Amino acid sequence: MKNSYKYLMGTALLLFSATAYGAARYAGPDSGEAITTAEALRTDSIVKADRAMRIYQKLDMPYGRMTRKAVATGNATTYYEQDIDKYPTNDFRNSLTGVIAGLAVREQAGIPGVTYAGGTARTVLYTRSFSPVYVVDGMPVYMTQLQLDPEEIESMTLIRDVADKALFGSRAANGILNITTKRGLTHGRSIKFGFESGVSVVDRFPEWVDGVEYARLNNQARINSGYTPLYSDEAIAAYARKDPNDLQYPNVDYRSMMFSDTRPYYKANVSIDGGTQKLQYSSYIGYTGEGDIYKVGSKADFNRINVRTYLKAAITKDLDIDFGFAGGLTFRRQPRYGYGSSATIEFENAISEVLTVPALAFPLVVSRDEETGNTIYGVSSTYPNNPYASLTENGFSTDRGRSGVVNATLTYDLGSLVKGLKFQSYVGLNLFNMTRIGKNPDYTAVIYDPATGESVKTSHEGTQVSGKSNMGKWTHQGLYLHEKLSYEYRNDNHRVGASATYYLESVDRSGNSFRERQQTLIGTFDYAFRDKYLFQAVVNYAGSSMFQRGKRYGTFPSFGVGWVISEEGFMQDVKWVNYLKLRGQAGIIGHDTFGSQELYEDYYVKSKGINFGPYTTGYQWIGSTNSYQSYVNTISRLGNPDLTWEKRKEVTVGIDAMLFGNRLSVEASYYNALRDGIITDMSGTLPALYGMDGINTYENYNRIRYQGWEAALYWSDRIGDVHYTIGGSLTTTKGKYLRYNENVVYDYQRVTGTMTGDYRGYVCLGKFTSREEIETSPRQLFDDNVEVGDLKYADLNGDNLIDSNDTRVIGNTSPKVDYSLSINVRYRNFDFTVVGTGRAGYVTAMTNRYFWNGWSTGSISNFVRDNIGGDYPRLTYIKATNNFQGSDFWLRDGGFFKIQNIELGYNVRFRSQSAVKGLRIFLRGANLCTISGIKDVDPENINAGVSTYPLYRTFTAGFKFTF
Repeated sequence: MKNSYKYLMGTALLLFSATAYGAARYAGPDSGEAITTAEALRTDSIVKADRAMRIYQKLDMPYGRMTRKAVATGNATTYYEQDIDKYPTNDFRNSLTGVIAGLAVREQAGIPGVTYAGGTARTVLYTRSFSPVYVVDGMPVYMTQLQLDPEEIESMTLIRDVADKALFGSRAANGILNITTKRGLTHGRSIKFGFESGVSVVDRFPEWVDGVEYARLNNQARINSGYTPLYSDEAIAAYARKDPNDLQYPNVDYRSMMFSDTRPYYKANVSIDGGTQKLQYSSYIGYTGEGDIYKVGSKADFNRINVRTYLKAAITKDLDIDFGFAGGLTFRRQPRYGYGSSATIEFENAISEVLTVPALAFPLVVSRDEETGNTIYGVSSTYPNNPYASLTENGFSTDRGRSGVVNATLTYDLGSLVKGLKFQSYVGLNLFNMTRIGKNPDYTAVIYDPATGESVKTSHEGTQVSGKSNMGKWTHQGLYLHEKLSYEYRNDNHRVGASATYYLESVDRSGNSFRERQQTLIGTFDYAFRDKYLFQAVVNYAGSSMFQRGKRYGTFPSFGVGWVISEEGFMQDVKWVNYLKLRGQAGIIGHDTFGSQELYEDYYVKSKGINFGPYTTGYQWIGSTNSYQSYVNTISRLGNPDLTWEKRKEVTVGIDAMLFGNRLSVEASYYNALRDGIITDMSGTLPALYGMDGINTYENYNRIRYQGWEAALYWSDRIGDVHYTIGGSLTTTKGKYLRYNENVVYDYQRVTGTMTGDYRGYVCLGKFTSREEIETSPRQLFDDNVEVGDLKYADLNGDNLIDSNDTRVIGNTSPKVDYSLSINVRYRNFDFTVVGTGRAGYVTAMTNRYFWNGWSTGSISNFVRDNIGGDYPRLTYIKATNNFQGSDFWLRDGGFFKIQNIELGYNVRFRSQSAVKGLRIFLRGANLCTISGIKDVDPENINAGVSTYPLYRTFTAGFKFTF
């Protein structure tokens, strides 16, 4: 594009709105020609540019299908690189936070990169309660394998209405994030170079008491349980010296010794785009990296290199060929935590023991071997691993990930035969391989007795290894084909379109003994009269290898309608309405879970049968000393040949409007979706009827209805030289179980009729205040006795006992409302963007390790220290199981609001003859501020910093050159 930064940055206030009217090409209202954002702005009318983007935006739909938002019957919206390239992150999904209306972004952990092999994903996306499938350049991909940079993306369309999803077939039942990478230019050349660097700082890392506080609290817990205090005042004074290697009074702060609160962030990339009308090309190479928060141990960081190229050539006037290639290399280096451990998430193992082993359990180091110079660490019989030694001495591992994607498209214009007829053939191959190699030696540790000064050997004997070994391998291979025949006719009043597409995919992945295979025939028909009355129909005929022959195929129809009211004659005098459309879609789409395959067949397992001979001397057969054991085949799963597709029956209605001189944009939708015939394990209910204990069998049984509202409202205007956009989006979600496989005694415990996300537990009536109250209350069966200060629960069934029959729904942990607010201001060469997001209408159960601890010899959190007798019940040395049951005592309002992203940019202007066309300098911040009633942990994920990586605040600075 021949865009100067003067014009490109002038669109910042429009680009940022969640209705995403971004910087690329848009179809004009009267011609089929494309206009660019910069070209629209050259009119010097921000209103006119706004109209071009908001009303006549082109939507990038599956299989290269393009349509204008103004004549679409669904609520799809397309976004562009400039919409999302504001957030400092190595996981581009975080950059979607607060940008796309109807898309909820859940950051689960601050893992360096995107995810661990086999581990928790850093971020997940939800639209209408489901995680959408990612489709990149025509093929479904996993973002943990094909990791993208925002600079690689040309357009991105969120598709969530049923007829639009059906364009891609049953694979898209949960919604689609359809991504098209850079396509090159039809004239000229553009070279861009960008660099960004900064630091990530731990946001909330829940604190635990030090050794002195632990000794005092442990004494109090022992007294409360009738035991003699363990730590004398003299000992506590000695622990206050905080010497980790004191053989008698050690006080080890493992977390501060092992983990830092900061890590570096860096990013650099170069892209070249150019071409002519007959040849377009695009190339990209990018590097992203993050450090880790380990202070000790082997080198720990994450590095990724992405390479992408695209070429489109007009072979003849009727034949075009597209070719794309993308390759990725990822390297994650980390210390190996634990000897002989096969776990893939080292940090989670490390933090688990750091938060378990008390500071006073044993000295960090007992001595050093004078002959070898090796360190001899301390452990105890209760805690056999030394966390510090496990991180520093157990070696290292390196994950090497390699991904490759190749796709090619042949498009043939058959207009010489029938005007408007085209044929398209596509093939795509997606390969991914990850290997883990490393060393896993062991350290030497002893149990030191300060009373005698003697040491006892342990299983940690200082085992060494001579070389690296293979510690794991993960693979993925996908083949995707589609053939499409399409026809389009238009004149002044009518626009007719039709297509027939055949889609085939075959996927192999490690851990599966089967191929995931699916094929679909997709037929579409579109009609528009004067772009005022709109109709769309889609029919899927889909087949899956998951079902028995005769049940593998299903037919799923859907349709959409639209009415552009603002084009009616009676609206011409309503000057404040610039555009108004009613739309709706309804239909059925099949959903294939690609879970366990061949559930329609019986499954047998080999198990131990009859043992012969006395147990203590081995199995004997007729006096022989040889052991003998028989094996038998037993049924594990009873097949159901009638299993078939889960059906999604969906209805969506909505409105799109531009008002008050195109200053106010409004989108609103209501959706209602029924999951019918969910494949369900029925073993929980069938054994009581058929004697099938322990035998699984599956049916199309469960049924859930989801419904809610989606709305986005943005106001764009200018005051002198100040251009601004302010607004936000809101999504409500509610799911209800209409039928559920269950076997309950009391109606109040039924799942059927309740909401998805409901949390079940005990109704807490407060705390026992006297012995008399305990004696006159229903007996609580969790412990032998309850004491004053323990939690008191309601007897729901009236049997004068408190047990599992007294649980019911006491809250809901699924947010009912997701919302975002954003402000974008541009003044001359400066622009400023702020994005905030929030959730509301749900509770969080404070039941993880940070809140449930304090008994026995384990570590004690600051929460326990600060809330004994209040938000924490009675402190005891022997665990009071009664107090640590799921109940509304532990529920808190989970709602929060975060300032997710701030960017301040300055755009340097150059003379038209300068080799440098543009320079942008920026400062960015992410996850900057959290407003919530939950203080100690991060309300977005209360396990962050407790059982997984903490979340971070990130601050970066960078620049982008355009040549």
